[in-house]
Amino acid sequence: MSHIEIQELRFTYPSRNAPTLRGISASIAPGDFVLLTGPTGCGKSTLLRTMNGLIPYASAGTLSGAVRLNGKNVAEQPLAATCRQVALLFQDPDRQLFCTLVEDEIAFGLENLGLPPEKIKNRVALALKQVRLPGFQARRILELSGGEKQRVALAAICAMQPQVLLLDEPTSYLDPSATRDILTIVKQLNTELGITVILATHRTRDVAPLCNRVWLMHEGQLCLDLPKAAAFRELTPYYRLGVQVPQTENASIGEFAKRANEKLNVPSRNDASPQSPMLDIRSLSFKYPNTDKHALKSIACTVTRGEIIAIMGANGSGKTTLVHLIAGLLRPSAGEIAVAGTALKRMKLHQLAGKVGIVFQNPDLLLQAETVRDEVAFGPKNLKFPPKTRDTRVNVTLTQFDLGNLASEAPYALSRGQRQRVAVAATFSLHPHLFLLDEPTTGQDAQHLHQLMDELCDEIRRENKSLIFATHDAELTLKYADRVLLLREGELIFDGTPDVAFAAPELLQQASLVFGENRAV
Repeated sequence: MSHIEIQELRFTYPSRNAPTLRGISASIAPGDFVLLTGPTGCGKSTLLRTMNGLIPYASAGTLSGAVRLNGKNVAEQPLAATCRQVALLFQDPDRQLFCTLVEDEIAFGLENLGLPPEKIKNRVALALKQVRLPGFQARRILELSGGEKQRVALAAICAMQPQVLLLDEPTSYLDPSATRDILTIVKQLNTELGITVILATHRTRDVAPLCNRVWLMHEGQLCLDLPKAAAFRELTPYYRLGVQVPQTENASIGEFAKRANEKLNVPSRNDASPQSPMLDIRSLSFKYPNTDKHALKSIACTVTRGEIIAIMGANGSGKTTLVHLIAGLLRPSAGEIAVAGTALKRMKLHQLAGKVGIVFQNPDLLLQAETVRDEVAFGPKNLKFPPKTRDTRVNVTLTQFDLGNLASEAPYALSRGQRQRVAVAATFSLHPHLFLLDEPTTGQDAQHLHQLMDELCDEIRRENKSLIFATHDAELTLKYADRVLLLREGELIFDGTPDVAFAAPELLQQASLVFGENRAV
């Protein structure tokens, strides 16, 4: 099996003045399971890409030092040779799935290696068995859930039989049930096949029980490299950097909900006077073209001004579809949506600008400017804000979302979590009446996530606006949401307060929000 030695590794992207990696040195023994964590933008993804050769072969920049795989410098051997030994699984499976059918996707790499058809067939079947998808060869990838897609991407890697598996936030798009499945599979690959694993994540609590070493990064450096037994004895470094730490006790959903509500520290709404509706959804149904199954069925709810709503449910339950319908990006198959008393069907999409703001799960769909400052200024500029008002709003927004030091950077040169904050800031700069956020936790460390949500919730309640966010994060919902909508296969199965929802294990089971025994994440 592979031994990895990292020696004084440094790397600077072409568009950045400061290095992303700053003299990292470490050693990974065959069969290790390394948990790699750290605040957003610390260099986790860049470090992984130096280990599988994407840097320097597929990314320009200045690289010094070395990553040695079994004594050979990765930067000096052909990328194809490294890829046979080291595999990388991205956080978004859609970015590494290219074929129509599952079998073709898994066979693709094997065909490029020139393996005979019978051997390819056997390896495909074995890989699907390893990721718990036996018999999925003929399934269409577009019809799979997010968790199933991630398992197919992992199966394509398993089929290549790598010695080292690198994973970059592999569960950030997944519900708790799918997260459990992926992490269980990865651990089995590590223990049963001896595959070395380096997993980068902000979800430290989920991965800590599985690893044997912990790396903590900050500003391009390894500030902690310890065996797991010693890594969490002192939690100060994690708290200082705003990184999630493992839970020290097991608690029921009800106890967790009670504690979270006791610690609620965001301003509460003034319920003394009646609130007018911001959003009214009546008998809403939606079916995607060329499909027989409804993505949403007869959804009905009302959101008042000043209210903060969380939408939760399994991958494929309809969360993103509902958010896109509210934003006017999709048109209902049946039913009606009204924003501030006006039916969306009577409004054109451009008329919603400045009234309804949406941040997608993938921030790259929103980013298009040359610098972070230009990105945040794009909306106010196009809505013809006076220059003084626009400049003031941009400066305040950059400060609110901790982007001031990145204002002159190119958005695509930033980390995934930083790009997410830029997208939120760009939408926030318009101060929309209804703010829609799809999976705000993606790529965010705990400190920046709560800073982001604090700013949004303060604004929403202060200005009597409304916020709807889709998430898998129960803690986030408990802390910030007034209500939670639970979806299951396109149907609304609960509409009420989070503490009531999370005290009902059967309800959580229906919504695929139980991780392990009686615990939500």
